[in-house]
Amino acid sequence: MRPIARVLALWLGLGGAASAETVVIEADILHPVSGPAIANGRLVVVDGRIRSVGPASGAPPDGARVLRGRVATPGLLDAHTSVGVAGAYNVQADRDEDQGSGSHQAALRALDAFNPDEPLLRHLLEHGVVVVQTSPGPASAVAGQAGIFRTHGFTADGMAIRPVSALVFNLGETPKQTHSQNEAAPSTRMGTAALIRTALLNGREYAASRTRAGGGGKADDQAPERDLGREALARVAAGELPALFVAHRSDDIVTAIRIAQEFNLRFALAGATEGYLVLDTLREAGAPVLVGPVMERVGSPQTLNASYENPARLARAGLRIAIRSGYEGYVPRARVVLFEAAIAAANGLGFDAALHAVTLGPAEALGIDDRFGSLEPGKSGEVVLFDGDPFEYTSHVTAVVSAGEVVFER
Repeated sequence: MRPIARVLALWLGLGGAASAETVVIEADILHPVSGPAIANGRLVVVDGRIRSVGPASGAPPDGARVLRGRVATPGLLDAHTSVGVAGAYNVQADRDEDQGSGSHQAALRALDAFNPDEPLLRHLLEHGVVVVQTSPGPASAVAGQAGIFRTHGFTADGMAIRPVSALVFNLGETPKQTHSQNEAAPSTRMGTAALIRTALLNGREYAASRTRAGGGGKADDQAPERDLGREALARVAAGELPALFVAHRSDDIVTAIRIAQEFNLRFALAGATEGYLVLDTLREAGAPVLVGPVMERVGSPQTLNASYENPARLARAGLRIAIRSGYEGYVPRARVVLFEAAIAAANGLGFDAALHAVTLGPAEALGIDDRFGSLEPGKSGEVVLFDGDPFEYTSHVTAVVSAGEVVFER
């Protein structure tokens, strides 16, 4: 959107709201994801929501805007990325994903650094990604609070689907390397795990002390001073807010599960580069796995055993998976889950499961599948049109509809 139009939209209070027009999408093959593919399919979106899905029959509704393509899918979701807080230019001005002052950053919120004008958001949108869970980066053991956002809109608050969606914990090499350089904790994996446990215990005690004081406790049980970080940790310890553990090496994955079970947390795992080595443990834990990036660079010992077949092996083991792009420390700072899913599809996952892993799978993992992830009546109008197989590199996204608004046409 041109700057003048954007300012006008903000002045009018539109803020990225759905268009009121009726949009009709017709495709040679339409993939609802929640059911079998539909040949010669038609989908109708009215006032931002899907009205009907099925085989095309008769003429489109009068006055509707009609988009046609070879293949239609739900809008894609990236279950874990730093886009929005980490920028394309990779300079200090747009690097807001990591707060380097310490390894305990529970009070941080991605919402407060989310840049709606970040070019990478448009880059993802033009590749069909309509929703992202944006997270603080990998430097701190307790990294901060992720949020779920649309990739199209005018303000961070207007684009926020869930301003706070999870509290992020990082295990493995990066937290200990980051802070050991400053002779600060943690400098070992033991230190990282201990820091996370201590933080969760503090959060639990913070909640208990405030409850005691609120319930008419004795004078020595008065509520502690308000602490934003401990508030977030208390919500996690109480099961109100999910924990997201980022771990790559198999022993780090097991440590994350151990901590989550010790504190009875509602949690998901992200990364899981060596997940295929601990399938039984993952299956018993039952948590969603936000796997990837599939084309993980072998850039450190914890990614030495990266495999393109990891998503397929996790899926065959019966795990709930979603494909994520993760965090990149180099330009252009963003992977595209469409391409990551394509590689997974070609390496054992298959078309249907790969599409599920970037649509309904992440929507379910993020708890927003009532609105996103599949093409069903009543859900938000999020649709991507392609001129060929979505996972073929020579195919293109030809149009993207978000909340019933045509936000991109090739």
